[in-house]
Amino acid sequence: MRQSKQQLNHPILGKFVKEFKPKISRELGKIIGITVGLILFSIFQFLLGLPQGSVSLIISLVCLIIASVLAYGIINILKERLFLYEKGLVYNSSKRKINIINFSDIVALWQYSARYYLYFIIPNGRTTYEYTIQTKDGQIIIIDEIIANEELGKYLNYELFKHLMPSLKFNYNLGQEVIFGEITISKHGIKAKNATLPWLAVERIDISAGKLYIRTKNSGWLKKNWYVTDVSTIYNLYIFIEMTNTILNSARP
Repeated sequence: MRQSKQQLNHPILGKFVKEFKPKISRELGKIIGITVGLILFSIFQFLLGLPQGSVSLIISLVCLIIASVLAYGIINILKERLFLYEKGLVYNSSKRKINIINFSDIVALWQYSARYYLYFIIPNGRTTYEYTIQTKDGQIIIIDEIIANEELGKYLNYELFKHLMPSLKFNYNLGQEVIFGEITISKHGIKAKNATLPWLAVERIDISAGKLYIRTKNSGWLKKNWYVTDVSTIYNLYIFIEMTNTILNSARP
């Protein structure tokens, strides 16, 4: 089988691991549906305009132009590719931009996922993902639901653990603050919105339905949640969870 150039070993990123291709997402499906609808409508208007005059022909032409623009965008989206290597990734986005990212250059990873339900009750088995990467030089790369999936997230989080966890643990042990977006941790506790909750006052940290909950000890039911935020606002989420779990376990008598 013939391999693409990206599927060969990369001179900087090393051995080729996996290729990620676009999938038909909910939003892309809507665009495809609109495009097909416009094409059918333009054909109908064209056939109608032949005996009735120029107005229907103009409408047909306008619809066909709009459909052509949408179709061009769909083709570019379907050309997206992400190539994973042992030391990084190459992301060919629909904007015709090639992003080459070394895992050791990543300083922050935001992740978002959404699970869809039928009639808001029954899970339909469909979940979408989005990952936002920030590198040392300040570059921001968004890998959207067209190409992102759970498997890619596992790869990214594994590499993030490997490259960032040692230095973040070292900084924490030195008494420095470690920032995770809206939340900062230090020897003093967890800080959010200029308030600090000491470690001995933290009962646990939970994630549920896309929210992160910091629970306090010895408080009433209404005041149990000291801080609540969207998971997507916390970068390097799984490093945050790992570090806070370790700290809480060591703080417990």
